[in-house]
Amino acid sequence: FVGGAYVGIRRDAFAETGGAAALASVARDYDLGAATVGVRAQTGLELGLGLPVTLRGLVGYRRAFGDVVPTALLRFGTGPAFLSAGVPIDRDALVAQVGLDLAVAPNASLGVAYTGQTGARAQDQAVKGTFTLRF
Repeated sequence: FVGGAYVGIRRDAFAETGGAAALASVARDYDLGAATVGVRAQTGLELGLGLPVTLRGLVGYRRAFGDVVPTALLRFGTGPAFLSAGVPIDRDALVAQVGLDLAVAPNASLGVAYTGQTGARAQDQAVKGTFTLRF
């Protein structure tokens, strides 16, 4: 598979009131894109539960471009400006997902999945449980 995503955020300038502790910032636009290439597969399993079970997985490469380090130029009161940087997104990352879904009814399923991405500067990992009802 090949996938793409784009996120664009516009943050307006702001200035708090309240003296020396009042925070102010200039306007800022953030543009982040990502392209992912990989392999996705799924198969049915027989676990003796009497209900259909699906095993699914994904492995791929994600390339991010644009503003991969979110920043904000801030200042307190009339003090000097300073730069605050957020958590960086790796330009190059390995992405993976594995999940198991149990069809509890013709239109409903329970699932559990692991998702993760690993790069040179950051890792993101999660385990997620789902209940899906189709109507």
